[in-house]
Amino acid sequence: MEHYLAAEAWRRTAADHSIRLGEPPSDSVRTIALSELKEEAACLAYVSWFRDYIDAPDLQVAASMLAKRLGYLWTAPLVTALTFHRQHVSLDLQSSFLYHPVLAEEGMTRFPFLAVGEVRSEPLTGSPEARRTAAIEEMFAMQLTPILKMLSKIAPLPMSILWENIMVRIGPLYRMEEEYDAREKERLQADFAYLTQEAPGAVFDQRKNPFTRFTTCEDEVPVARSERLTCCFYYRMSNEYCRKCPKIDTENISQLK
Repeated sequence: MEHYLAAEAWRRTAADHSIRLGEPPSDSVRTIALSELKEEAACLAYVSWFRDYIDAPDLQVAASMLAKRLGYLWTAPLVTALTFHRQHVSLDLQSSFLYHPVLAEEGMTRFPFLAVGEVRSEPLTGSPEARRTAAIEEMFAMQLTPILKMLSKIAPLPMSILWENIMVRIGPLYRMEEEYDAREKERLQADFAYLTQEAPGAVFDQRKNPFTRFTTCEDEVPVARSERLTCCFYYRMSNEYCRKCPKIDTENISQLK
């Protein structure tokens, strides 16, 4: 195992994002390999089951909620490793599983968790910009984008909603905290600018960078938008709106429960 994967920084990042290191629990209610989500029949069967399990009204809502969950479980921790720890972490999709544990306690989420089997890391040394580009291309064009395309197909659902669901998990990582020194702030701004503005569409397997439209500029620096442009359909299964939902009538405070 690479040194970083044995370090506290990675273990803390994994724990913060509900990642289980190793096999999923043997008594899980349901498991599915991330690689299977690229296959239409397997993806449709799982999302149909997930729709019923979380009591979503249709496949559109279930697929949107799943994409948002993937952003939390998978994309956010790998972006954290890339930006804050300067490590390219790679998951093997065949040995990485979404799993639903037995609901042992009242109030436990019905949303999936992630168990990762084979995982590798490589420091961004030598040619850090080139390695960063390679890491982003693997994370998105080679792994996540095919799954988002499949979710878009089976739901059906606009890709823009799915990309913004990923963006809402990435954006908060780049908030400027008071304890960051000038060098750290500069590096975070540079990484966010590259990920959302400068990286070409090809590294996402898209015609253009899918995150650009979900950013704005503050003091000539790109930042994540404070409100969504698309609706994730959360309100259709919860009878309340996300606080960033574009459907909210800001004058009707009763909508915010």
